[in-house]
Amino acid sequence: MKPLVSLVKYTGSPHSLKDTLTLCGGFDRLDAHAKVLIKPNLVTWDDQYTIAPFGVFTTTRLIEDLIILLKDCGCNDISVGEGSVEFIKGVGTMAAYAGLGYPQLVKKYGITLIDFNASDSVTIKTSNALTLHLAQEVAESDFLINVPVLKTHAQTKVSLGLKNLKGCLKTSSKKLCHHVGLGLENCFTFVADYAKPALTIVDGIYALERGALHFGNAFRKDIIVASRNILAADMVAAKTIGFNPEDIPHFVAYGARHNKSLTLNDYEIRGEALENHVQPLKWDWGWTKDNTGPSVFEKFGVTGTAVPKYDETLCSGCSPFANMINILVLSAFKGEPLPNVEVLNGKKMQARPGYENTILIGNCIIAANRENENIRKAINVTGCPPGHDDVIAALRETGINIHEGTYWTYLKQQAEKYDNQEAYSWDFYK
Repeated sequence: MKPLVSLVKYTGSPHSLKDTLTLCGGFDRLDAHAKVLIKPNLVTWDDQYTIAPFGVFTTTRLIEDLIILLKDCGCNDISVGEGSVEFIKGVGTMAAYAGLGYPQLVKKYGITLIDFNASDSVTIKTSNALTLHLAQEVAESDFLINVPVLKTHAQTKVSLGLKNLKGCLKTSSKKLCHHVGLGLENCFTFVADYAKPALTIVDGIYALERGALHFGNAFRKDIIVASRNILAADMVAAKTIGFNPEDIPHFVAYGARHNKSLTLNDYEIRGEALENHVQPLKWDWGWTKDNTGPSVFEKFGVTGTAVPKYDETLCSGCSPFANMINILVLSAFKGEPLPNVEVLNGKKMQARPGYENTILIGNCIIAANRENENIRKAINVTGCPPGHDDVIAALRETGINIHEGTYWTYLKQQAEKYDNQEAYSWDFYK
């Protein structure tokens, strides 16, 4: 029998989700006494510059629908767990729960909220010699339900069920997955082998293009994809945003390890016709041919300062600096060449010759370039991750006359860009 995947048009709550799970047999192996753990995608939280939630976070509406259906099955031991990144110290998972209405779900349904960042962990050793630390609650759950969002990703093309499970790892292990030698996509797929999700539900009420946090563009898509087979759910979801399974390296890696087909015809898709819901989305930004910055640098004629493209070793803690630095460099450009500076991040980039100053963002890239003879003067921005103020100070130290307010204004604009648009409602996140 072919593995089942359901694709259903979202029309309301909670009937659409119920139909989705019925079609794929999502609860067929659910015991009413099971210890159920729901893993949404609540990437981070920003209590200073609001992140527009559309396509970034799993909709709270769908999580509530899921809890209702679990309660209807007699389940009473229900937890929600996440390990959000703390870009702002002290503002992490519990802040994301509060901002997205989860305390009300606790009061209404008696569920438990878990911060994986504060959890005990179990050690797992993968076949490619990685040692990772998985939140204990994940390892001990009887029925793990993985609820990612339908989105593209600048490092992995798509971020769906397999990648969402990376959030079950302790922070040190999340960073380790951005491995210099093995590569990101050959690391995080192992989490599924140990977490063993019983059900994957892809929340496609909104889909996000070229997105992360404050950036990207969200579209109202109104679909739900579900399967007891995580790869099947991911492949169908990826196809709805224009990606063939064989073009996603982490699908290939997981499929090869488990001898799973990447051919959609080998899976039974129930519900909506897949071809009626394909809307290709972009996953990456354009970059200059000489890798000196995003294509917008070329468009405006920015020269002098180079910001090479981030790679897969750039982990979540330092990732916001990539966009921040690009915007700040643009803010300094007045038509004349900027100071001769190169800015590097991640874990493996190597400074190129010809620059008066090399700014190294974070402890990892500092270590990677410690013996680099191309560097005339290194400006080390220490930290894991560094602070925003330190990054700004480093740019100014090189003579780049940035306008800091430009970046904060940009974040505010991103937060407000969906305001008063009927299709984008915060009601889905309450």
